[in-house]
Amino acid sequence: MTKVPWVSLLFGSVLNFALGLQPPVVKVHEGKHWVWFAQRKQFEEHGHDIKRFYSYADQAFSYLIKVWGLKPPGQKYALLVWHKTGGGFATGDVAEVRALTGKPTPGIGVSYDAFFNVAHGIKGYWAYVLITHEMANLFTAQTVSGGWPVDWWANHQSPFPLMTAVQIEHALVPEVGLRHGKELSDPLGQMFVQLKDQYGWALFRRAFAAAREDGINWERIGQNPSALRTNYVCAYLQLYAPEDLGSYLTGIVPNFDAKMVADILKARQRWQSLPEGDPGRAALRGAFLRGNYGPE
Repeated sequence: MTKVPWVSLLFGSVLNFALGLQPPVVKVHEGKHWVWFAQRKQFEEHGHDIKRFYSYADQAFSYLIKVWGLKPPGQKYALLVWHKTGGGFATGDVAEVRALTGKPTPGIGVSYDAFFNVAHGIKGYWAYVLITHEMANLFTAQTVSGGWPVDWWANHQSPFPLMTAVQIEHALVPEVGLRHGKELSDPLGQMFVQLKDQYGWALFRRAFAAAREDGINWERIGQNPSALRTNYVCAYLQLYAPEDLGSYLTGIVPNFDAKMVADILKARQRWQSLPEGDPGRAALRGAFLRGNYGPE
């Protein structure tokens, strides 16, 4: 099974749907956290293999809620058994499903052949991998913001969702986690593994919670990728870390700048030190959230 960038796959999916070139999807299952959709004919042909993953998808979602200690705004999301082969995606609006719900419907898509193809001797290996990986992407976007740095966090380079997926798979389907974990051999993958091993999920949970509380939207902060957005993300990782993270990030994260991170954290402290209702606090916070951290 060949993986291709999810952005291009999603664009093709939305375009085909808009042009009416694909059969409509139908709801095939509603679980604890996922509402499943598929093209009727594909589900009739492969439903037996698809149904095997209903429980896993819910378990993986519940596991991530537990270890992160954070809940996304919704308790149920769409899972589209995608008519295309060879990939998956996460998005804030699954076009095929919106046609049924009549409103923006966030969720993930997993290629239909992932559920029955065999890889590394495991039937459905790619379904485990794609469900868990794209769930991590969806969860971070829904919990905090979309627009994570594409050159070291997710999308073009995807070590964070990969690390997260492997951790979940180790807990729920160890044989998949062992094989999938071999993809974490590059420097970025190893960096995230080391951060998780050293500080646990608490490092990420605290960063995500603080960013969400502050009202962070990465899309408003620099280009993607850019040094500005990268160092804002690194600043939130550093915020509640028990020690300096520079030894993990330097030379690994593109454009990491320890001084910029320190300046961003000082700027955050400036507006947070002012009382609620102070016009100065609102102005400084607004500038900060637009990437204007005003280094001194």
